[in-house]
Amino acid sequence: MVRFRILGPLEFRTGQEWAGIGASKWRSLLAVLLINAGHVVTTDRLIMELWGDEPPAGATNLVSIYALRVRRLIGDKEGQTLRTRPPGYHLVLERDDLDATRFEALVTDGRRALAAEQPERAAELLAEALDLWRDGALVDVPQSPLVAAEAARLEESRLNAIELRIEADIGCGRHAQVIPELSRLIADHPLQEGLRRLLMLALVGAGRRAEALTAYEQARKLIRDELGVAPGEPLQRLYQQILAADSPRRPARAGSSPRTAALAPAPGGGQAPPPAPGPGTTASAAGAFAPGPPPTQLPADITDFTGRERDLDRLCDLPPAEAGEDSPGAVLVSLVTGAGGLGKTTLAVHAAHRMRVRFPDGQLYINLRGASPQPLAPGEVLARFLRDLGVPGNQIPVGEDERAALYRTRLTGRRVLILLDDAADAAQVRPLLPGSASCVVLVTARRWLPDLGASRLIDLDVLDDEDARTLFTSIVGAGRADSDQAATKEVLAACAGLPLAIRIAGARLAARTSWSVRTLASRLASQQRRLDELKAGDLAIRATFEVSFASLPPQVADGVIGAVRAFRLLGLWQGPMIGLPAAAALSGQPDEHVAGALEQLVDVHLLESPAPEIYRLHDLLRVYAAERCQAEEPEEAQQDAVRRILTWYLHTTEAAARIISPNHARVSLSEPGPMIRPLTFDTLEAALDWCDAERANLVAATRQAAASGQHDLAWRLPTTGMSYFYRRGHWADWIATHQIGLDSARKTGDRLGEAWMLNNLGMAHGYRRMTEAVDYFTQALAIYRKIGDQRAEARVMNNLAHSYLLVRRFDEVLEVSGSALAINRQAQHRYGEGVSLGLLGEAYRGLDRPSDAVHHFEQAIVIFRELGDKHAEADSLSDLGEAYLSLGQVEDAVVCLGDSLAIWHTIDDRHGRARTLRLLSHAWQSGGDPEKSRAALTEALALFEELGDDAQAGQVRARLQELGEGSR
Repeated sequence: MVRFRILGPLEFRTGQEWAGIGASKWRSLLAVLLINAGHVVTTDRLIMELWGDEPPAGATNLVSIYALRVRRLIGDKEGQTLRTRPPGYHLVLERDDLDATRFEALVTDGRRALAAEQPERAAELLAEALDLWRDGALVDVPQSPLVAAEAARLEESRLNAIELRIEADIGCGRHAQVIPELSRLIADHPLQEGLRRLLMLALVGAGRRAEALTAYEQARKLIRDELGVAPGEPLQRLYQQILAADSPRRPARAGSSPRTAALAPAPGGGQAPPPAPGPGTTASAAGAFAPGPPPTQLPADITDFTGRERDLDRLCDLPPAEAGEDSPGAVLVSLVTGAGGLGKTTLAVHAAHRMRVRFPDGQLYINLRGASPQPLAPGEVLARFLRDLGVPGNQIPVGEDERAALYRTRLTGRRVLILLDDAADAAQVRPLLPGSASCVVLVTARRWLPDLGASRLIDLDVLDDEDARTLFTSIVGAGRADSDQAATKEVLAACAGLPLAIRIAGARLAARTSWSVRTLASRLASQQRRLDELKAGDLAIRATFEVSFASLPPQVADGVIGAVRAFRLLGLWQGPMIGLPAAAALSGQPDEHVAGALEQLVDVHLLESPAPEIYRLHDLLRVYAAERCQAEEPEEAQQDAVRRILTWYLHTTEAAARIISPNHARVSLSEPGPMIRPLTFDTLEAALDWCDAERANLVAATRQAAASGQHDLAWRLPTTGMSYFYRRGHWADWIATHQIGLDSARKTGDRLGEAWMLNNLGMAHGYRRMTEAVDYFTQALAIYRKIGDQRAEARVMNNLAHSYLLVRRFDEVLEVSGSALAINRQAQHRYGEGVSLGLLGEAYRGLDRPSDAVHHFEQAIVIFRELGDKHAEADSLSDLGEAYLSLGQVEDAVVCLGDSLAIWHTIDDRHGRARTLRLLSHAWQSGGDPEKSRAALTEALALFEELGDDAQAGQVRARLQELGEGSR
């Protein structure tokens, strides 16, 4: 059974411990469902609540993913609690499963007990209801329209419950005990007449009748000044009863039948003196404070502020309302977030100096130390601000709520700029927000503050190359920066656009006249030493990162990875980015456990998320994470984590390869292991899309496997990626990964791995460096013959024959591919047989025997269609069309080439399309249609240019020029 709490941070419990939800979008989705528990919430409504008017592409799919993650997190794998009910989702709860529902039931019971003249029972029930509150309702859930409205409704219900409980306490004779609480509540809700009425009753019951009359006068004046009306009838009637010494035995609520009795006289028969100014003093006493000079507390601006012009304009485009007593509207709050070292404070201070002339009543500044172990308490900050605003120290209230109320009063109608630097969370900031729209607040924070409700959100990123160079040049001077532009580029690359790193690097160079830029670049070249080098005076990149790292929340539940360990493990991965499934493999935990930790890292800007469930570490943060991992994770745990993610890539790439080229030979793989869950693919498009997105990571995984000594993975990874590299024509990646794999296989004496790498390298070189290709194939052939693998031998022989074909050694093609055909037929290897037949057909065409070529191509096509290999079928159709052209059968050629082109389109093979378009152009030209011929060549040229195949593109350009001249 799962239970939920929303009267404070959103939490759930499936066992003994309550747990939070790290990912903010999951919290939002669950909050909306909890608010509408028992009802179907449409997917469209969820999208609106999660993203507003600007949902991302695929928002419907994201909602279903988030719902699945929430189900797994709360242990509802069967979907019994969170049910899918078209057109959306339905959360099924019992009354006691949600604290808000239980709260409302207890309040109802308490109200009934109060009406039944049972004040003790009412007080007990209402106290139990209020004990369910831990903080503001839904305090950690981003403020969508529904969430904001529900939070406001619950807060109103809470205040009503407090009034009822105080009324019950008064009914029990606890008059004196409730007076301090009522004073605090009235400071926060000065226009709440029910609270004023209860205070008057409590004062009378405590024998302080004169104070009760004074409380009424204060209420009357405030209500008149603020609303222009007289107090309501219940408050006026109570006032008259006190004057007439006729008080009710128990407080009558507005709208109910009053119960009256004689008012008891104050103790001693006299009138209590009016209260002295103190903690309860609010607006009525504000005018007694000496105004004093306006505070001007902004830190010094910097002279070399660089870039950020768009962000700066957004911050400064916040004109305050005209100063005055009313100043209608909400206070304008700008929030600047970002990782440590991005220049949040620098930007905010610079913007504040630019705007300061518009705030003649002062500028307040405080460093809230939000990223430190002990952030400043709001009450402490309020005391300081009140002193700065002219409130004498002996008149500053004791309680935080009273201080906040007085602070808002002092700022009413004034034009003051408030800069709150390094905030911990929204709860720390809210008491420091003025109530007057004549003020503007700038807040900086390392974490997202979605529940703050900021008017402007500036999420800083690293500087672009131009701004980074400008900043560096402003520190070291143009002459030095330009003296060795290559070295300057290396320094800036090491700093990775982080303004603090650039400032430190520049400061170190500026302070050392004997250093050249090359000296600095050399010192920053080593990743292991880079953080040590990026330190100057009291500025240090490592220290900045440590502050953010120390602010990470503790582990949320036993057995679930926390943000701290997730960050450390991310430092092990050397790819440019990481998806959620790969991160889950790295940590050895389910996706839903890891996702919460990753989203917490995103919230504090220790991790970037450029797309849903895709994450990226800043280069310097990666170095820092690796340091923490090496220092705090056992060596064995590090090795296991690296092997898990590499194995995940191996099996996921293999799953893609089986879709991309189902008939290619496959290397044998062992089972991935229980904590590794590779992806699977249903369509060719899905497999290619994943490979396209992960291409750089596939290369990085191969390099990391070799560098970490996991050589068995270092040669197997390239074999699984080869089908993709071949399909997309990524020759450089193909060769680079296989060369690494070959080195690893040879280091460990793995002859099978060596043969695989040699064969695949021969294929990659076969299109460009024929001599090397033949050498690779010859070496691979010798190994396969030695270990007795005939099928592999035939595969290499086909590849060798293809190399001979490219250099027009047709007789050798016939010899080698003929031998391969015999072996494949003996082994009943149909795909190998089809390849051999195609090679023989191409050799016969080269020997000017087109009829023999047609015969072999037709046999090959039959086999490839039988196997369902579209790629091989399209290839053979193109070859057959070319053979028909040699026979002068243009119509047959056009039909074959058209069929081939249609298949290339279907399987999205651009290189195949380009080659077939060249042949089709020749067929149209031969058929007397030069316009169609030029159109086909033009399309082929665009494809070759897109693929970066300069050689083929050059040949097509030359042919187009010939056709153009011929037409003239």
